[in-house]
Amino acid sequence: MNIAFLNPPFRGTFNREVRFQAVSPQKALHPPIMLGYATAVCRDAGHKVDLIDSPALEINAEETMARLMKFKPAYVVMLTSTASVISDGKLAKEIAKKTGAKTIVVGNHATAVPEDTIERGFDIVARGEYDLTINKIANAKNFETVEGISFKKGKRFIHNKHAPLIKNLDDLPFPAIEFLPNDQYYSAIYKNPFTFVLAGRGCPHQCIYCAGPQLMSGRGYRFRSPENIVKELKHLKKNYKFKSVLFNDDTLNVNKKHILELCDLMVKEKVNMPWGAYSRVDSVDREIAQAMKKAGCFLVKVGYESGSDELLKSMKKGARATTDKAREATKHFKEAGIQIHGTFVFGMPGETVETIKKTINFAKELDLDFVQFSVAQPYPGTEFYKYLEDKGYLHFKDWADYLDNCGCIKPIFEYPNLSMKEMEHWIRQAYREYYLRPHYILKALKQRLTNWNLMKTSFRSAKSLIQYIRA
Repeated sequence: MNIAFLNPPFRGTFNREVRFQAVSPQKALHPPIMLGYATAVCRDAGHKVDLIDSPALEINAEETMARLMKFKPAYVVMLTSTASVISDGKLAKEIAKKTGAKTIVVGNHATAVPEDTIERGFDIVARGEYDLTINKIANAKNFETVEGISFKKGKRFIHNKHAPLIKNLDDLPFPAIEFLPNDQYYSAIYKNPFTFVLAGRGCPHQCIYCAGPQLMSGRGYRFRSPENIVKELKHLKKNYKFKSVLFNDDTLNVNKKHILELCDLMVKEKVNMPWGAYSRVDSVDREIAQAMKKAGCFLVKVGYESGSDELLKSMKKGARATTDKAREATKHFKEAGIQIHGTFVFGMPGETVETIKKTINFAKELDLDFVQFSVAQPYPGTEFYKYLEDKGYLHFKDWADYLDNCGCIKPIFEYPNLSMKEMEHWIRQAYREYYLRPHYILKALKQRLTNWNLMKTSFRSAKSLIQYIRA
């Protein structure tokens, strides 16, 4: 049958599949890679498929609907998120009305609150890891036999038992990115155009705010084999014109044996593809950093999160994730010649104006190539959301309140000693203090004068960042 997979239109460069589902002041546009996996599974099962990324195609709801009506799908699989679910639900109703298709909704938010999501206008929620679930729905004679889905039967909600996580990720086809406008994906810190690769799924750590492991991929790590990963990298290099890839795993180097084997094979097979990855401060040593650089790593995105060891404990980063360990990890990556993008989050339990200032000063001490300061977003289904809900600290009317009028992350909670207004102020102040330092400006100019690609993408990012911090 015909199955369409849709990343719906929203506000500009909106990324639903990222850890912070919002438009960042530093503009970027990411491929919906998990939709790509489910599309490939259904394609290989013999269904006629289409994958539509409306934000990347820069098409609105009417243009999206026209493409769907031409395709005549039996099912439309829609990616949603907390900030966009109200808008997405309205579109789902229109799709059902104009095409007759049943709508299946996927993603963290739908998994966390399936009943609320269905009431927004969707027919079925495919909870958690949905690569194989969509094909099972399409082939089912009775939805009650399909694991991992929720739907409404009359006035009653049906929640089938959870679908098991996919054990052998090598069994999955590569994502069906042939349907995507691949030259449109960019970030100021990558070599563009770029795409995502997943070397594994899940995360063994217990951070209270990260929605992916708690809702989708699990609190463990499932690895693809180095051979399978390298095969995909060669496929991308042969068939597309990407200038880099980002390993979008929560922590690529979480297992030393696996990362060293992967890097060794990338060198042996002469992949020669520039790449970036996410890292924790406690998942790198000198040997790992040097091996990553040798294999083509030019950038790491490191979750420093805070300059306060007490805050790191409150967010359950783990006993080894300390500020001293952060300094050590920074040293390893700098000595290897790998650029560092540091992420910091304000608003974890115990946060005060004083700890925010401490984090800003810590970021300046580390002197990273790029930084991202964000207000923590409490997504439904996470331990952080439950903590705030139980304490009565949440302050929002509906899910759309997760973004401000400009489409940027905004606080939707506050503490007795830290207001939403203060958090908003200190996010902008953090960017001012970090990026407007004479030392940083001089270093950034030197980097960009020797890197034309970085120079070009930086203009787009700098413009939006300046508008943000001046607001």
